[in-house]
Amino acid sequence: MNSGYLSLILLSITMILFASGWKDLYVRRISHKGMLLFFVSWLVLSRLAITVRHVHVQLVYVEVFLISLGILYATRGFIHKLHLLSIGLLLGSLHFLLQQLLEMDPILIVRNSQWDIALLLAMVVVILQRKASDQIAALSIGYLLGDMYQAGIHPVNGYHQLGNAMFQDQWWLSVFAARTVTIIVQAAYQGCRSAIRNWMERKGGWRK
Repeated sequence: MNSGYLSLILLSITMILFASGWKDLYVRRISHKGMLLFFVSWLVLSRLAITVRHVHVQLVYVEVFLISLGILYATRGFIHKLHLLSIGLLLGSLHFLLQQLLEMDPILIVRNSQWDIALLLAMVVVILQRKASDQIAALSIGYLLGDMYQAGIHPVNGYHQLGNAMFQDQWWLSVFAARTVTIIVQAAYQGCRSAIRNWMERKGGWRK
């Protein structure tokens, strides 16, 4: 599959899920108008780019930057903001490290190097954060930094490219996987908790 198609597929799946009533599970606080604006702007900005000297920036990179900036601004507490920034820095460094490792030793690749990295980052952020906005902010900061590191070391045709199709695919895959896994884990936890509670209640009733 060519780069760029995965992000469009996941965007379409997300739109269908949200239209089916799953929005509150994935991103509760954002309104339907806000999500629609995000989807439309992504489709438009992913096709637009600007070049400043030797830096070629796909405008969707700017959108991800604004998303992370907006979440950080809305986050309460300086310590919490600093915590999200530190996780984003960790993910950015991990993104760059994994990219270099897989380039040096392709035998580590399971399916697709970019997809493997995206899924690994999603699992890391699921372990570190549960809240949707925190996960999205941390992943966004991580990808912004990771893409910047990668573009600085590996220019393409003399240009440092930011926010390309590969960046878009990875961002979407990580965010979608992180939110989906979090929802599944939370549902499993609630199910087990309810089952244990019912069992304890029935056990207490039998003793009486």
